[in-house]
Amino acid sequence: MAAAQFKGASGRVHRFTAHRPEDAFAIAPAVYAFARPGFAGKGWVVLFLSRTANLQGRLKDHERWEEARLLGATHVLVHERDERDVREYVEADLLGCLKPVLNGAVIETPAVEAESAPLRGAAKLKLVWAA
Repeated sequence: MAAAQFKGASGRVHRFTAHRPEDAFAIAPAVYAFARPGFAGKGWVVLFLSRTANLQGRLKDHERWEEARLLGATHVLVHERDERDVREYVEADLLGCLKPVLNGAVIETPAVEAESAPLRGAAKLKLVWAA
């Protein structure tokens, strides 16, 4: 498989090229994904999805690659885009549909001062995407 395409929540199709992790990557802005081939070699299962301004620098010793590899990742899928807002759009459009297992939600809680008034009700939680 040399290519991959995914339909986002918007209905738009985003095309990626498939690369082996040992390939030389360009110093280029891109949306990238760690993926494994789908059932019976059809399609791709995206395990992690993110964006970067420098693909080569970001993929060198990536902190999530080992986890992705343990889940069966064999390829890095790349969608090169120069415009930052377009990369952010593509990432958001695909995250909602693909729901990569390594992009789970992170819960952020506000710091509670020990000397402050007692906690009234539940603490406010904010869900953010880990990227």
